Amino acid sequence: MKKVAIPIANKKISEYLCGCSHFAFYDMESKNTTISESDSIDFSNAEEVRLWIRKNGITDIILHRIKKELIGIFTSEKMNLFVGVPMVSAEQIIEAYSCGKLESDKNIITEITN
Repeated sequence: MKKVAIPIANKKISEYLCGCSHFAFYDMESKNTTISESDSIDFSNAEEVRLWIRKNGITDIILHRIKKELIGIFTSEKMNLFVGVPMVSAEQIIEAYSCGKLESDKNIITEITN
């Protein structure tokens, strides 16, 4: 089962993971989107992040920006990361993702990894 998490703020993807007000979770099998109030997750605590991933069954996370330190945590959980996604609504992101048209922005990836 594939389950995608998208951090949301002001009805669109949050610029930063830590600045989101809630998450949109999209289940690829059922094609259902659920909105969850943001748990107060300390994204600087690797174990807490891992527990959050497992508890929610997340396989993919779609972000605009991410702190470099978090990349290792997500990849160690064998998650797919999409970074540099335009700051649009969750519905627009899910549509692009489901059609296989969602791509990470290479400029933002370079900015984060350098």
